[in-house]
Amino acid sequence: MIKQVILLFAPTILIFIGLSLFQNILITFFLFYGWLLFIPIITVFWKKTNRYQIRLLISMKSIIVGIVSGLICLVSIYGFVVIFQSSVLDIPQLQQLLKKWDFGGTKVILLVLVLALINPILEELYWREFMYGRIFLKLGNVLAVMITAIFYSLYHLIVVMEIFSFPFNMLAVIPVFLAGIMWGIFRIKLGSITAPIISHCLADIGIMLVYWNIIL
Repeated sequence: MIKQVILLFAPTILIFIGLSLFQNILITFFLFYGWLLFIPIITVFWKKTNRYQIRLLISMKSIIVGIVSGLICLVSIYGFVVIFQSSVLDIPQLQQLLKKWDFGGTKVILLVLVLALINPILEELYWREFMYGRIFLKLGNVLAVMITAIFYSLYHLIVVMEIFSFPFNMLAVIPVFLAGIMWGIFRIKLGSITAPIISHCLADIGIMLVYWNIIL
């Protein structure tokens, strides 16, 4: 039980340490993505079991579902910010925040590529495969999807609290939670995390488009 709690809360704690204490994106990336990548590997190796083997069943249906849902997320994210940017974003303040986090300079392209391509893969592997598999064995599909979506949303709250103005910073977590639910359902219905990864990737590209076209 204690181990499960640690696995659920650790990503949020690491994001908090990286952004709030060190105030550095690179440190945050190393802490956060290091955990998402190595903890499942270490756990599987230690248990000497293939219980959590990755389910990357690539079918035309999973690809189509991933692309269509991802494009909807992309358009929704970018369109919402374009329409309501004066209400939800303080651009000068956000630029200062990103500068404080050291999100700038020559490494921006690398950081953007990580967020748009590596991030969705590692997050889906961790939440919709590794953690879903552990919780499903004890609590079943519905609670596994709900719990992973809640804790997936939790560390996003740290980020949006800084980025958006009130009350949009609180409301911004709701679509993150709903996306977590949606990707969890894809995982169950399609028996694979291929669709969640594709959809998540396109959603993150929408966020990066906001960064390039609006914030910069």
